[in-house]
Amino acid sequence: MLCEICGKEEATIQLTSTGKKHKTEQWICKNCASEHFYFQDDQMSDQNLDQEFVVNQFLQYLVGKHGINFKQVQPQEEKHCPTCGMTLTDIAKVGKFGCHDCYETFKDDVPQIIRRVQAGSGEHTGKIPVSSRSKIQLKQQIAEKEKILQGLIEEQAFEDAAVVRDEIKALKAEGEVE
Repeated sequence: MLCEICGKEEATIQLTSTGKKHKTEQWICKNCASEHFYFQDDQMSDQNLDQEFVVNQFLQYLVGKHGINFKQVQPQEEKHCPTCGMTLTDIAKVGKFGCHDCYETFKDDVPQIIRRVQAGSGEHTGKIPVSSRSKIQLKQQIAEKEKILQGLIEEQAFEDAAVVRDEIKALKAEGEVE
């Protein structure tokens, strides 16, 4: 197959671009690749044209095409726990930390992950058993109303606070919750 850019040389590199609705593929030769991408001296040998390298070069091409002037785009290295060597990826696969030092190593990353998993909340919102669902929801309503009540008292809106207080009493009587 000939290069789709120059049409002269044998195409040995495949570029694939995936959009929302379509996928395009382009086969190019080494010469055209070296013209359109930034390569270090030893990177043009066949053994060095691995997936990560090609992705790196393709990202550089896209970045350059959109007017951002980077010499080379480098992927970030993932943090490793100094004691057990686990990464966040490993922790996600296993579902638990490897050792006690993992908590310290990844303390800045874990809250973001929890917020993403819990739909924006930093609080765990696991499944509620069907038998306890109504009682738990009632407790949540009472807790919300108590926060509102506290805010109204601080604002000295005592008439509104009395209404909310009565609503809380009614909810507690309804579920016999204290």
